[in-house]
Amino acid sequence: MSKHKIGWLNIPGYKGETWNPVVGCSKVSAGCENCYAEAMAKRLKSMGLPQYQDVVDDNGWTGVVAEVQGTLRKPLHWKKPRAIFVCSMGDLFHESVSESAIDWVYTTMAQAYQHIFIVLTKRPQRAVKWYRKRGFTVEYYEPFPNVWLGVTAENQETANKRIPDLLKVPAAVRFVSVEPMLGAVDLLSIPYNSLGALHKMNALNGYGGWGDYDRNKYKLDWVICGGESGPHARPMNPDWARDLRDQCKAAGVPFFMKQMSGRTPAERQDIPPDLMIRQFPKILEEK
Repeated sequence: MSKHKIGWLNIPGYKGETWNPVVGCSKVSAGCENCYAEAMAKRLKSMGLPQYQDVVDDNGWTGVVAEVQGTLRKPLHWKKPRAIFVCSMGDLFHESVSESAIDWVYTTMAQAYQHIFIVLTKRPQRAVKWYRKRGFTVEYYEPFPNVWLGVTAENQETANKRIPDLLKVPAAVRFVSVEPMLGAVDLLSIPYNSLGALHKMNALNGYGGWGDYDRNKYKLDWVICGGESGPHARPMNPDWARDLRDQCKAAGVPFFMKQMSGRTPAERQDIPPDLMIRQFPKILEEK
């Protein structure tokens, strides 16, 4: 089985795949500055692909999204198990994506039970609203067994902002992608508000959070780490990655080192031996 260029899609027993029923986005934080999907969308627009004509212009993302009806049922025709990155060219929970489009995407994911669907968002607050509006809560609803939900957190600021919302959503696997890593990230003391008071929680084991009585429902199951790629790649200190690795090791949470920062593939693949760790969520071992 050939390997996918996105390393964390190479889950044992599954073929790596991307699926884009929604394309288009807008920049919301520092990690978006050199967005690879934006650059790719410009190329696809120049090639004449209709779904990209309005989502980008010469300045980049326009904030317009395109809901690509023709691809919506595509995973149902893939018989062999695949690990599918959902909306690699956008964000399923972008504010411009209609609720009906999200509903249809989840319907397809529920029906294509042979696959793992990996949803990565920078807008977990909308995910919380969508799930709750449909009665899906951590306390009272078993998650879709084949849907993994994660957030991008390129630095401490975005980790503090996005992880508490992520942990409010029921998911078979919750994860954080610290890529591009632009600063040290401490997952052991994530602040959150409860009843008007500020608290801190260990997001890797649930201690100190809402779920001290049932911590397995309120914690991260996987951490991905990676530096920035491309001609304008910003540097990543390998000690930031080592600290994140050590946090995960102490908590028993799988850690996946995707790449170092660098302009060329050689620079990005030059991972120090002690950081060459590519683990996947333990839920796979229980299947």
